[in-house]
Amino acid sequence: MGPVTQYFSANPTIPRTRSLLSINNTLTLDIIEGIYDFDTSAFVQLVFALAIPDVSSYTVYFAPGFIHTMKLIENYFEEMSLCISSANFDQSSLVQKNIVDPDFRTTLNQTLNEVIAQYGGQTYRLERAEHIRYECLKKNVPGLLHRLWPNMIYASTTIGSTFSMYKEVVQYYCGERLTLINLLVYGTSESFFGCIASIHTDEYLLLPTSAFFEFIKEEDIQQAQPKTLLLSELEPGHRYEVVCTTDGGLVRYRMGDVINCTRFYSRANDLISLPEEPLDTPRIPLISLAYRVGNVLSIFGEKITEQHMMNALQQTTRQWRERGTPVDLHDFTSCPKLDVFPAKYVIFVELIEDQGYKINAQQLRILQNTASAEVDQQLCKTNQGYTKSRSATKLDSLDCIFVRTGTFSTFK
Repeated sequence: MGPVTQYFSANPTIPRTRSLLSINNTLTLDIIEGIYDFDTSAFVQLVFALAIPDVSSYTVYFAPGFIHTMKLIENYFEEMSLCISSANFDQSSLVQKNIVDPDFRTTLNQTLNEVIAQYGGQTYRLERAEHIRYECLKKNVPGLLHRLWPNMIYASTTIGSTFSMYKEVVQYYCGERLTLINLLVYGTSESFFGCIASIHTDEYLLLPTSAFFEFIKEEDIQQAQPKTLLLSELEPGHRYEVVCTTDGGLVRYRMGDVINCTRFYSRANDLISLPEEPLDTPRIPLISLAYRVGNVLSIFGEKITEQHMMNALQQTTRQWRERGTPVDLHDFTSCPKLDVFPAKYVIFVELIEDQGYKINAQQLRILQNTASAEVDQQLCKTNQGYTKSRSATKLDSLDCIFVRTGTFSTFK
């Protein structure tokens, strides 16, 4: 369990979506897929985006990834500004370290120069770079996205379901003047399975032309061969795991996504016109994403959600900051450890330091020695079931293990 940060990267894209994704990116997928290091790919894409003053939208699939891109801007804006002012990626430490092919670097520089040339020459480059520096040097000021791109219309990422815990941080980067909406599509690696029903909610309309959908009631998810329902059999107020059969090979499988059926499409707030005769109007269920199967940890019925873990970790890092160690939670994942007695949970944590601050060896040792007990204490406060299991000695204290900076990026 834990957030996964993703963008378009070196993973090959579905052929039929390549042209669509290239149109909606500031950089072609051919170049993006040639950069294999995660943060370097994100850095290059951000430089191209920052070089363009009139970007209309900012979309990252998942909220943790959205926040990560903003942290990259905050931590690397000086290098990004230098890349733009010189039209040369040799100013980037990430590019120098992770892109060793000189021909590919030349292609990057030529492409960047071509993009910048559409808006002006050297004067524009210098002015744009200075604007980026000026805005990024403002600390604790909301609305960085709007300040970098004043003409931006909206920002979009997944902020429903378990990702709602990140909404406040994402909204901080958007500010009051930039509209934040849930991700426009319900997409998977196979296809786009749904489209947003309203910019004001996290609800989706499923697209029955993209796949054949079946649904398993939440209470039947653990069964090996559960009964499945059709789209027309969904009822508001209930949760279901999605089963899909794709048109590529007619492969039928359980996706692991659990959805809420929120309500039926209302004629009072139609986004499209429906037939006048109510009897001829089919029931159209709206759905929202609830969670992924496996994203709830429950050795003895604790039902620990990602929100519980996140709250415990955030409260712990807040205490560390108050004690003079300015670090934040960057990423985490957790799992049960059942090969010991008593059983326990293990959390793998990657921290990020404040810009300009480097944690010393003594501070790191202190955190390593106290992290498990402090996070365990906070998790007891956020989850009553965990408190009961700990009090009854069914569970041992959790283990909090720090991983190296960049560990999560390696697996994304």
